[in-house]
Amino acid sequence: MAYVQPTAAELKLRFPAFAAVSDATIEYWLTDSRLIVTNSWIEADRAPAEMELAAHNMVKAGVGGISAGPVGDIAGKGVVGFKSASFSVELEASAAKRLSGTGYASTQYGADFAVRLRRNVGGPRLVGCAHVC
Repeated sequence: MAYVQPTAAELKLRFPAFAAVSDATIEYWLTDSRLIVTNSWIEADRAPAEMELAAHNMVKAGVGGISAGPVGDIAGKGVVGFKSASFSVELEASAAKRLSGTGYASTQYGADFAVRLRRNVGGPRLVGCAHVC
């Protein structure tokens, strides 16, 4: 069976937070994600990975008003203190590091993508003989 690339409608179905984002914008980011997620990937992982990477990149770019920062992800994300007057929030150290990061772990979409990335893009490859040459 031939691989079918995911559409903007499928991304919106999988990730409802992007429902208000235009299809053209989502298609742009899906196309961009295909530079990383190629036909060398496990076929069952390709569509979810393309959508996860596109969603991660959209969040990092601020598309659709979805925030990757601590305020946008405040509920249940390591908040240990909150003050309303003058607005003060305390995060546990690990949550602050993750939420302020620039890697895939900085969004839930990116964290999910990273799992598929590790499964599809292996570690170091050894080339040579099995004995002392």
